[in-house]
Amino acid sequence: MLFISLMMNLSLSYYLSLLAVTLLPTAALSQTAVPATDRLVMGSSREMSAGVTAGTADGDEHHLSLYASLPGKGSWLRFGRVDFSTLTDGYLTLSVRARDNAQLLVREGSATGRVIARVDVVVKGGGGPFRRDYSGQWMSLAVPLLHTPRGIADIVLTCSDKGVDVGWLRFKNRPKYFAPATSVAARPDGQGYLRRWLLLEPIRQDIRSNVVFTDSYLQKAFDKEYFKGQMTRLPHDGQRVRVGDQKLTWHGLDSENYNVRLFRFAERWGQQTYGSLFWAVTVIDCPREMRNVRLSVGSNGASAWWLNGGLVLTLEGDRRMVEDDARSGRLTLRAGRNILRCAVINGPGLSDFCARFLDDEGHAVVEPLTLILPKK
Repeated sequence: MLFISLMMNLSLSYYLSLLAVTLLPTAALSQTAVPATDRLVMGSSREMSAGVTAGTADGDEHHLSLYASLPGKGSWLRFGRVDFSTLTDGYLTLSVRARDNAQLLVREGSATGRVIARVDVVVKGGGGPFRRDYSGQWMSLAVPLLHTPRGIADIVLTCSDKGVDVGWLRFKNRPKYFAPATSVAARPDGQGYLRRWLLLEPIRQDIRSNVVFTDSYLQKAFDKEYFKGQMTRLPHDGQRVRVGDQKLTWHGLDSENYNVRLFRFAERWGQQTYGSLFWAVTVIDCPREMRNVRLSVGSNGASAWWLNGGLVLTLEGDRRMVEDDARSGRLTLRAGRNILRCAVINGPGLSDFCARFLDDEGHAVVEPLTLILPKK
């Protein structure tokens, strides 16, 4: 009898273990994490504070399925189990709508958790005939990450003040468009293009269409002083400046491409990719005086170029980036340091630029120029 009882207990344990194994995939499936690089639809969340509602997109919102409405300060929404393990060098893209300027915080774990990203939803601003008003319109934004969770984590959306509608979030890994500049001097590339630049995070502009780029508009935009020492002080990597209500940082970078991808720079370090003015500075060291060189540039968007404080070239109108699109008159690179500045302004669309010096016969100037990263 003892043997029979023992066998019955073993059989029961065996069948219970089979049942557990059978049920395990279903239980595990309900806890499956969603890759952070997938589109995370906020309207599908089931955990939220009082007052948060879910809506269904209509025909004019074909890029959405469901969205969530956070009514204002104190409201929150949790999206559970997001897998950040595939995110190496990421940024956040999202679809949002607001009726007034608002701020959305993406946090880790709870409504008071560490901030992953801060999203300034600016729908009103500026003045004059081109004042923008995106109230009630869906916008796709890209913002840098302040913190990247490790492994699997819940994300929680909170409002700082005014209400925001959120369609989806997606975290993306960046292709390598830039590398941090080092203290080692660099040279122009084999075709003479200048790849080392100090880039200022984009200055917000109220531009809904590039048709506004008339000569008078551009002259006013390029002549304006946006920050102290704009044309007199040499910036350095990590330096911060204030432009209106924006606090912006200079970044010393080496471009991986001959053309400097300002749109990609804005995706990583800026709060908006469209409707922006970019400032760029590079320091060119020349061991001897070089006369009769020409600055040859191209830009997506209008641009202005200054060498050693003097305006030498302006590209007007709405334009695409083309190599050697415009050339300056004959210039002299003086012995020692030469400071080249440029400003690029663009509304909707991509932004980039390229620049090099050509000799009097049209050949690229590579030797003996070196590009220096200014010290603090």
